[in-house]
Amino acid sequence: MSGKKLRIACIGAGCSGTHHMLWFEQRIPGSVVAFCDLDRRLFDSIVDAYLGQNIGNLAGDFKQEISGLSKDFKNLPYYTDPDEMLDKEDIDTVLICTYCNVHAEMIEKCVRRNMNILTEKPLATTEEDVEKCWELLRNYPKVAVVNFTMKGAPVSLAAKHHVQGGTIGDIISVQYVNNVHYGDEFFRKWMRTSEKSDTLILQKATHDLDIINNIIGLKPVSIAAFGSRLVYGGDMPNDLTCDVCEKKWSCPMSVYRLQLDAAKSLPPEHIRKCVYAKEIDLDDNHVVIIQYEGGVTASYSQTFNAPQRGGQRGGYFIGTEGIMHLKCYNEFSETPQGQMLVGNSSIDITRYHQKSGTRIYEVYDWAGHAHFDGTEYGLEAKLALLEGRPTEIANTIEEGYISAKMCLAAQKSIETSQVVKLGL
Repeated sequence: MSGKKLRIACIGAGCSGTHHMLWFEQRIPGSVVAFCDLDRRLFDSIVDAYLGQNIGNLAGDFKQEISGLSKDFKNLPYYTDPDEMLDKEDIDTVLICTYCNVHAEMIEKCVRRNMNILTEKPLATTEEDVEKCWELLRNYPKVAVVNFTMKGAPVSLAAKHHVQGGTIGDIISVQYVNNVHYGDEFFRKWMRTSEKSDTLILQKATHDLDIINNIIGLKPVSIAAFGSRLVYGGDMPNDLTCDVCEKKWSCPMSVYRLQLDAAKSLPPEHIRKCVYAKEIDLDDNHVVIIQYEGGVTASYSQTFNAPQRGGQRGGYFIGTEGIMHLKCYNEFSETPQGQMLVGNSSIDITRYHQKSGTRIYEVYDWAGHAHFDGTEYGLEAKLALLEGRPTEIANTIEEGYISAKMCLAAQKSIETSQVVKLGL
């Protein structure tokens, strides 16, 4: 595509989609030509916030430095029907940032029109749709990637280089955790039902499983998993919000109590639903056990009820010649709005044949940037692919396919109490 200006459209203009559009517009003014969503209010709110530089916490995980944004950006052609947009506009690249359960449908629409496809994770939410997307995209002649925001983080790349470069010898096993310190947010918005997101393994663990795969460079063979819902869900009305609830000052999960007790900023109005609603049907903690080719094993656990300032993500990579400890949240300090004042990740390697106290210790600062510095590096990688330049952060369809298969196998194992063979 070198020499030709990109013409990008977005399907799904929520937080992720809008910020993808803003990034491409900042890098290549005029490259974003249209967007589609059933409702444009969140798009308008986020763009207005950037134009007024009063971003607050509307930006969420995708906050970025945007300057010089034209007021005309709000006047992009807007559609509610993706087919109408794809047929009417001159488009070569599509950002798919819809609800997860329609990713496969949108991918098929773009494949039929031979467009570059930049889709959010996961690839799809059912076994049938994952396989369909794999068949559509495995030999696709255009650019097609699945967005894993953490893969481009410098600490992720460094960990991969250490493990695959032999710093700790041959990999034997992995012990990985994700204690989510903003877990309540997943149960205050659309992600809280299986209808739209299938499972929080697909929503959250998909990132971590992809990182493990990428670092060790091996393919998974079998999965066993356990899960339960012990914190969220209940018998409250589905449309109840903290704003109007009579328990807003007594409920421990009220956004107002979290603001008072934990100095957590009030979230945007669309993320204030009651976390004890009847419709919540997703497990809030999981444990996954993985067997990789060659007998390598891994364990992974995630919980969505970590303290507000107690996030942990990362784990131990154990090799024949040493151990690497990867900490995505090494040292970090947040504002009440959830923005990082100080933040870094670390790699701590201890090898067998070395004197006591000798180690490899690396720190990667990411203060002010999302997903441990992965978001913007990942976007730069997408641009490189679209322009025909090499990049280490490919986010290939095969990687997205494998991660989705692992997540679906884990959910199947939870439901059947059986070990599931992946059969990749």
